[in-house]
Order: sequence, then structure tokens, then C-alpha cells
Amino acid sequence: MKSNLTKVGILGGSGFTGEELLRILSNHSNTQVIAVSSRELLGRSTNEIVEGSDLFFIAPDDEVFYECEVIFFATPHGISMKLADNFVKKNIKVIDLSADFRLKDVNTWEQWYNTPHTQKDLLSESIYGLTELNLRNLKSAKIVAVPGCYPTASILGVLPLLKSEFNIESIIIDAKSGISGAGRNSVKNGLSNDIKENFRAYGLEGHRHLPEIREIVELVSGYPIKLNFLPHLIPAMRGIYSTIYLQLKETQGLNVQDLYESFYKDSPNVRIMKPSNAPDIKSVAHTNNCDISVNYSNIENQVIVISSIDNLLKGAAGQAVECYNLMKGFNQSTGLNNG
Repeated sequence: MKSNLTKVGILGGSGFTGEELLRILSNHSNTQVIAVSSRELLGRSTNEIVEGSDLFFIAPDDEVFYECEVIFFATPHGISMKLADNFVKKNIKVIDLSADFRLKDVNTWEQWYNTPHTQKDLLSESIYGLTELNLRNLKSAKIVAVPGCYPTASILGVLPLLKSEFNIESIIIDAKSGISGAGRNSVKNGLSNDIKENFRAYGLEGHRHLPEIREIVELVSGYPIKLNFLPHLIPAMRGIYSTIYLQLKETQGLNVQDLYESFYKDSPNVRIMKPSNAPDIKSVAHTNNCDISVNYSNIENQVIVISSIDNLLKGAAGQAVECYNLMKGFNQSTGLNNG
């Protein structure tokens, strides 16, 4: 092993997100992946999911993970909260792509995830991993909660207005996702056939990303905002496409194009499109970019924002690597395709 490289491990390496993490980190100039876990693929070669990777999937309780400097959790909710504290106590940084450390309100988390939260103290230490919001705090973080894919696209779409002097009365988020967001097993078990030549809403009774979006929106704005979020599945493998309707108290004096261009002028990932242009998923697929267009609605004092990302990259693994780069003092875009 090369001593000058940061040693990292991935817990939950066989899903779509774990695959993207392994691919990115295996080609990261400052990093050496030394351990990847998967109960399903235990003992099999990681080359099966990422060509050129020469490891073997191991059990998540293997002691080699304690030789890492950074651990990535690409696991279902409920797992990282059981294990993260063991790593943090050994001064191993944790980057969690599950929902376990995203919500600061424990009662809200328990209500939406139907299980007790067992790491309330560690929850208070976690930093929400939206780099456009928490850039400075991420540099010194011990544990990072990587945002969900829908919240990433949605919050990036509203952040400049949340931080502006213009008061927002309500936000409606009409969001669409490719099927990879449902997970590898769902896709293998027939979801791709179900959604072929099809398009449907889901989560009509409420979606777990709603409280995450609401918490960040109100934290940033500093006041309550009426908010609704409705997701849909589209017949594509990857991508998030969010059309966001922001009802303002007034828009007099607002140049929304200038506001967004100024806010994101130093972002390596967010691209504000020219007026009258709309994002598309193909332009952001396989990149860590977020494309945003801003428009005035035909409804008085309403702004329409369209935000598009790759759900597996900017919405998951790519954003996790951004956080990793900041935590380790590397360039924020190291290893990422912002093409």
C-alpha cells in the first residue's frame, strides 16, 4: 500500500451508489480503497461491478475497516447509526449516504423512519453535506450526512432565493427520478419493465425526503414556508428533474437571473442556464453538475426554477466525494467529472 494515499473503506459497496463510489475512489489521485463490504456478494471480486478493481467483497464487521482514515456508508437507513460511533471514536471520519444523520429533529426522524434513533449525540455533531451550503463546516467535520438526491436538486434550486431579501410564501416541488434511485434490487426485480413507456407519481401519502427538504429550507430562510413535494418515476435509469414553483410575497426589484448567477458564480458544480433555456437529464448524466434555469411564471409573484442532476453522482456518490475532498484538504473536484 502506498503510504501517501488516504486509505478509505466503503460499507455497502454492491448497490448503485456503492458502485459509483468505488469507481470514483478507485481513480482518485489521493486515495486508496482498501476495503469494500457486501453481504450479498461476499467473497466475490469487486471487478464484477467496477472493472479494474482488484479487491474482494468482505463482511461489514471485518477489522480491516479500522485501518481506514475515512469510511463511506452506502447502506440502508438504520445501519450507519449502529456503527458510525465506533469509527468516530477511533478518529476515523465518516461520510454517510443514508438518512441516519440528515435530520436534526429526532422526533421527525423517528416519525418518518418508524424506528428509534440511537445516536442522538452523534447526530448533533453531523454536518449536512450540501457543499454549496456548508462548505466551511465540512472542512473540519468528523461525520457528514450526505443529502438525499431529491433534496439536493430541490435545495440547490431554491437556495439563492432562501438567502435573499425576498420573502417566500410557498414552494411546490414537482420532481422526477430515474429508476436507479429505487435501488439495484428493485431494478432487477422488474421495475425497469414496469416503468418502460410509463410515467407515474408515487409517495402520495408523503415521502421521506419531504421533512429533509423542509428542515433545510426553514433553517436557511429563518421563517416557516408552506412546502409540498411530490416525486415521480420516469422511464430512464438515472437523473433527477425538479420543477419548483416559488410563490413570493412580491417580486418587485427582483432580477432572478442575476441573483442565481451571482450566488453560484464560484460553484464548481452548479451551472445557471441562459434565459429561456431549460435543463435536460442527458446534459448532467454521468457528471457531478447541477443545471438550473430560472423563469418568471404567468402567475403574479411566482418564480419557476428547474433543477437537474444525476441522482447517483451529484445526488449521492459525487457529492459524497466532494465532502471527502473538503474534509481531507483536497481540491473539491478531485476525481469528479464536472464536464
